[in-house]
Amino acid sequence: MSLPVTPTLPPNMISTLPAASLPLARSLMKLSVQDVALQTPLQLFCLQLESNSLEASVDAMHRLVIVAQSLMWNTETTTASDDPDNNQVVNQLIPYLTQFVTPPHSDQPDKPMPADELLLLLGQELSRILTFPKLVPRQYYPKLLDLMEKLASVEETVVRDQAVVVFVQLCDGLVSDVELQHQMKHATADDDDSVSAWQSTIVSPFVATWKRLVNAEWFTSKVSACGMASALLRLVNSAAHDDDNDKAPSTNTTTTKTDAIMEELLHVFKDLCMDDAPMVRRGAAKDLGKVICAAGIRYVELIRPALPALVQDEQDSVRKLAVSCLAHVGDEFGAKQPEWTVQHWLPLVKDGSTDMSWRVRNDLAKTFSVVATNLGIQHDARYVNEQSLVMACFATLLTDAEADVRAAAVAHLARMLFWGGPAQFQTHLQPLLPALADDPVMEVRSKCALGLMEAAESGTLEDAVVLQAFEPLLDAFLQDEFHEVQLQVLTNLHKVSHLLPGLTNVVSSLLRMTKASNWRVRESIARLLPHLAEARGTEWFQSMLLESVWMPLLLDPVASVRAAVVHGMQLLVKVSGDEWVLSSMLPQHISLYQQTNSYLIRNTIIMAHVEVACQCKSGELWQEAVLQITRALNDKVPNVRMVSAKGLGKVVMADGDADMIQAQVRPALEKRMAEEEDTDCRAACAWALEKIE
Repeated sequence: MSLPVTPTLPPNMISTLPAASLPLARSLMKLSVQDVALQTPLQLFCLQLESNSLEASVDAMHRLVIVAQSLMWNTETTTASDDPDNNQVVNQLIPYLTQFVTPPHSDQPDKPMPADELLLLLGQELSRILTFPKLVPRQYYPKLLDLMEKLASVEETVVRDQAVVVFVQLCDGLVSDVELQHQMKHATADDDDSVSAWQSTIVSPFVATWKRLVNAEWFTSKVSACGMASALLRLVNSAAHDDDNDKAPSTNTTTTKTDAIMEELLHVFKDLCMDDAPMVRRGAAKDLGKVICAAGIRYVELIRPALPALVQDEQDSVRKLAVSCLAHVGDEFGAKQPEWTVQHWLPLVKDGSTDMSWRVRNDLAKTFSVVATNLGIQHDARYVNEQSLVMACFATLLTDAEADVRAAAVAHLARMLFWGGPAQFQTHLQPLLPALADDPVMEVRSKCALGLMEAAESGTLEDAVVLQAFEPLLDAFLQDEFHEVQLQVLTNLHKVSHLLPGLTNVVSSLLRMTKASNWRVRESIARLLPHLAEARGTEWFQSMLLESVWMPLLLDPVASVRAAVVHGMQLLVKVSGDEWVLSSMLPQHISLYQQTNSYLIRNTIIMAHVEVACQCKSGELWQEAVLQITRALNDKVPNVRMVSAKGLGKVVMADGDADMIQAQVRPALEKRMAEEEDTDCRAACAWALEKIE
């Protein structure tokens, strides 16, 4: 029996519905087939939620977006598209969901509170709904606030966090909707009245919801309010015509109202920072940086006293969040008022770097370079002493007794070197490098190796300083017992290949590592070989690397190692020249192809020929490489023939010698195509012939 399609569901949406599920069937067992066919998506959704089955309720909540889409389609087909009062998502679905999550009253003793799993899923699905602007137009966002308030007040942390995410999404959506703001602010000729409409219709409901959360008796609502504060401040600030927060408050009515609301909100948030409950103070400290950023220079003095108080809190869980929040304040303060940041924030950095709790020091170390940048004093000759103090704080973290702190701090080594410049590096950081390179903890050494490679690449230090200060350390890293440390140098050494002529000990260590047991090390060495040829010259490469390193790596049992050798062929041809490759390297490749019994090695040689041909594009070397690729079309192994055909297609795409392609490549491919029985080989030949066309 076929079921009729419900008239409230658009035909083009049927294919997007989730598949019919067993929980859905079980939740509808009391209905006949005819009754089910007459149900709207919203009615089916409500039946599942009210079925007293968590499995069925979760299944229904996964379909929330589909239900909202069906209601939107029903609205568009039954009412005028420009009628703002008939949005069924806003008028039916949202009120039902709000009632569904409302805690039971005394006159509803049998009503169960929805499970936390269901509430979390509701918040996630609401976030998805907001990504479809037509489902809930932004002018209706205040309609969701009651629902958000209830979700933000539950005991389960993940549900509250998701409610904060949706609240922030609502605020940011309104802030970004310039067209809606323009319409509401300029609806009448009187600017002040029109902006008051924006404030009363959009801003005021958000402010009122936030205040209710702040004034709630239980700490859970206050913690949620802390996470919402920065987004709310951005929304309130958007109500003003004057977007320049640096200007003093004007006499404009809109600006005056905005000032009053901003001042009130910041005073309330400052009270949250001083709350008796440590959980609330933690929530405030976590988002204090974002609140300061949203307040801007204009209002920052209203909230400034809260930060020192939190940094000196008795709970280290509060202090660590307060210190690290300086990474989220933005660079506006440092760019415009560095003397202010030096006065108020630099002492906090100093206190954090010497805090008695390693967790506080660890959180500061994780974001230290960002915090230092936000101070805005880098590369400014007026603040040399302050720069030295910041570098001293960083040095303190690099020498911390806790390995986690050292590992977190050393990850910022390259960025702090750039921040402080060569002089600060030689004074504060260079003396610490040998100890970091010899740290007993592998993670510290690994991050130190990466930091040194990034510092050498940045160009902040002169090459002579890099060679003097870094070479012994890099050599030590290459001889480390852990491959992770070695690879930090090996995988980045090509970025500073111009320094290889001066890194004699490093090059010697590389030669000793060519037969390492770890294939990732061999792969990294293979990638470095062309750079060694570029740095030391072709003659050195031929005498030291060609037969003892290059050729054995071409025979490596690991495909990634062989591919790394092939990948370097183009650079090697560019560095050494066509004549050297033709006379010294190509004959050895050809001989290896003819002698090996492994089709994988033959594939590797063919791919090397392809790289050579793609680099030189014409001339005697190009002709010889293409000739070898063409001969491989007759290999006894289909896989080799396929690789050869694809290689010829790449050569054609690289704009090779057109005359030779027409004279030799095309006939060879056509002949192979006519004789080939393997389907994949025929496809490869056809693809290559298409490229010739």
